[in-house]
Amino acid sequence: MANESLMYPRPQVGDFYVHRLLHDMQEDEDLFVEFLGDSDAVLGRYPEVDDEAKKLIATHDYAGMQKRGLHPIMIVQFQRHIEWGMRMTASRAAATSVTDVTS
Repeated sequence: MANESLMYPRPQVGDFYVHRLLHDMQEDEDLFVEFLGDSDAVLGRYPEVDDEAKKLIATHDYAGMQKRGLHPIMIVQFQRHIEWGMRMTASRAAATSVTDVTS
């Protein structure tokens, strides 16, 4: 391998729980909707996630998440869900978010 540097910073050991939180919101639409209404309540259920990470998630600071070293795919999935009402999930039928606007 000519260039052994990472394309994004290496995640911190404790960031497993941050990734778990993002994954849970990606897979559980009810949890995501609750997060939209009361992010503090949802984030409070994840005591292993540090305050800095909670702030990045609550404020949708995608650049801050990337700088911290969270996995880019997790960030993009969270951003797609927040910004465009799209989500990637194992269930094809569940891929449409409740935040989608239909006419």
